Amino acid sequence: MTDMVVRTGLSRKDIYECYQCARCTGSCPALEVRPDAYGPRETILRWLDQGRDKLTRDKHIWLCCTCNVCEERCPQMLPISDLLTDLRNLAARRGNIPDRLAAAIRLLAVTGRTMIVHQLDEMRAHHGLEPLPPAAAEEVRAILKETGLDEVIEF
Repeated sequence: MTDMVVRTGLSRKDIYECYQCARCTGSCPALEVRPDAYGPRETILRWLDQGRDKLTRDKHIWLCCTCNVCEERCPQMLPISDLLTDLRNLAARRGNIPDRLAAAIRLLAVTGRTMIVHQLDEMRAHHGLEPLPPAAAEEVRAILKETGLDEVIEF
């Protein structure tokens, strides 16, 4: 496999275009909440230093909230969120996916929702609302399977 990100088509040469100005990192909300997270600049540096394959084994790639602020502030207009999404997709296919995310996906596949329904109904009742109608779980499962997620997470 070449050292190129799958969907973005970015090569190492493209990534070297990063000015390392850190404008992207200065506005990263993930770093405000989790100082151990890799900001966009750190992700790029690690990608260049370690390569994509090693970075896909790193749990820190899952701390980004993909708000795209880094891209908006990047003077080189690097598609940083796309880069990270591709890293995460490859990481998931290789078995590196956080347990909580995998559990949420399984719940979505089974119930059509990302929260346990009785908890949602309790919250709705507290606000004087009716229980939720049933979700189209079969349709959601079909979409998840069509995207190949069932090959990554068993549901």
